[in-house]
This record gives sequence, structure tokens and C-alpha cells, in this order.
Amino acid sequence: MVKIELEPDKKDKRVLFELEQDSRQPLQKIAKAVGLSKEAVFHRIKNLEKDGIIKKYITEVDIYRLGFQYFPILLKFQNSTAIIENEIIDYLKKNKYVAWLASCEGNWDINLTILAKSNYDLNLFLNEFQRKFSEYIAGKQIFITSEIHYFKRGFWLDKPTTQTISASGEKSIEFGDIDLELLKIISEHSRMPLVEIAERLNLSPKTVAYKIKNLEKQKVIQGSRILVDFSKLGYKYYKVWLNFNNTDENNWKKMYSYFKLNSNIIWATKLIGVYDLSIEMEVKDIDELRKIIKEIKEQFSSLIKNHESLLIFEEVVLNYLPRV
Repeated sequence: MVKIELEPDKKDKRVLFELEQDSRQPLQKIAKAVGLSKEAVFHRIKNLEKDGIIKKYITEVDIYRLGFQYFPILLKFQNSTAIIENEIIDYLKKNKYVAWLASCEGNWDINLTILAKSNYDLNLFLNEFQRKFSEYIAGKQIFITSEIHYFKRGFWLDKPTTQTISASGEKSIEFGDIDLELLKIISEHSRMPLVEIAERLNLSPKTVAYKIKNLEKQKVIQGSRILVDFSKLGYKYYKVWLNFNNTDENNWKKMYSYFKLNSNIIWATKLIGVYDLSIEMEVKDIDELRKIIKEIKEQFSSLIKNHESLLIFEEVVLNYLPRV
């Protein structure tokens, strides 16, 4: 079966750009920025949803502020069959600690991220997983994240964005059950009207608006954007793991500034573990990936010790807030 690549026109790209900067903004504001009527923008958005290009409208939440921590894990299979691998993936899909799960091509078969409040929760997950599947796991690597940065996309326009959404382990805050339920709703439905959110929470729209403002003030809500399926546009998704000779703060800031200006790189995550950093990027093909890695290595030749890359060919789980 031939995969059809879609090509949004310039107006579609402008709409995508505006939604990427703030997916909660009203249609009228997007229409003014794009130079179309509100009705035309509405229909373009619906078509982008129908074509599967826009998958979700996301509110980015700093889970560190809620007292949680990300633990990325790499897994390599052994002695497995397709049936066993599907059983493992199905188990991980249903596990309450799994925030992100992807099938990979490269030195590792699975990349997942555990969302937990403590090492105790991580151990609960690992002990149960190993009890069930240890004979099929040839190797694993576990990391702790210390900083996460998302670089908002420019969507191939002449005015690339330099906006970022960052989380870096600031002190956690006290929050209530209603706050968490509110965050669960808007984390995957950022464009949901206040009236509908209020109905779900049995609150008034005014109270919901106040709570959202307060969560923004406390830096729990970091911003909003769209989740785009770039495979529909002919792009491939790669994750690159990097190890450094020197990881002092000045070197990190230089590298961060460089990544921020690269239109292919969308995530940069500082790690504690075998690797010091992971970056995620969308590229047209393997040649473009190699070109970007070569440029990074040339730019930071004295810093980079080694690297490895993984093709992420299927994202199986994507949860923005804890299910625990």
C-alpha cells in the first residue's frame, strides 16, 4: 500500500503556525493573523483534523511542579516472537506508570517513559515488569530527566518561531483533586470551551477560568500547542542520544541555543544516566538526519564523545499527565 503524503498550502501552514504558538487562542485571532475569515479558518482546521495532520490540541504541563518525575527507559528484546512482543507492548500500554511508549528501529526495540513520584514507584513498575518478561529482555537502560525543552515549530514559513516550553524540576506545589482533573482535561483538549470544562467538573466557567489563570501563574501550565502527525507530511521521527566529555552549564547553554534555531529539532532532554542528552527531530530521510548529526558534531566536536540514533516508527502511548 502506497502511503500518500499531504502538502498543506501556505494558508494551512499559517494556521498550523498560529495553533502551535497557542492552541487555545480563539478563531477570530487566528483569522486575523492568517488573513482569512473566521469561517475559512474553521473549515481549514477541520480539514487538517480530518486528514490526520492535527491529532490533538495540547496544554503543556510541568509535571515536576506536581511532584512527578520522568524516567526514560530503553529496552532490547531477546528470544521473542511477534506474539510475545505484542504482549509486552500491550502490557505497557495498560500500565498506569507509562507516559510514553514507542517502537524503535536501531540498537533498541522499545523506548518508554515512566511517570512516577519516586524511586519507589519506579521500582514497583520495574519489579513487576521483570517478573513477567525478564527472559525476553536482553538489555535495558534507565535514565532520570533533569530538564525538558520543547521547541515550537515554524512550519516552513519565513518567520520561524523561537518559542520554547521548558520544565526543569522546580519545587513542587500543593494542588487539589479538582486542579488535577482540570489539567487532565485541558492537557489533551486545550481548545475545549470553558463552559464544557465547567460542566465536566461541576464548576462555573468563571471558577474554571480562575483556576487556569492560577495554574499559569504557578508555572504548572507552560503553554499550549498542537500535536501534529508529521508522517502524513512525509517526515520521519528520530531520537538521538548523546554523550559528552564536558557537561558544564555553559556548554549546555551553547548547545541549547543551537538546537533552538534548528527547525528539525523539536525536543532536547537533559539526562542522568549512560547518555547526557537526547534530542528528537523530524527529518525527510536518513540523509537529512546524517547531515544534522554531522553539523552538531562539527559545531561541538570537543564536547561530543559518542552518539546513537533510533528511528521511532510508532508512538503507542502518549499521556501528558499521570494515571496514578
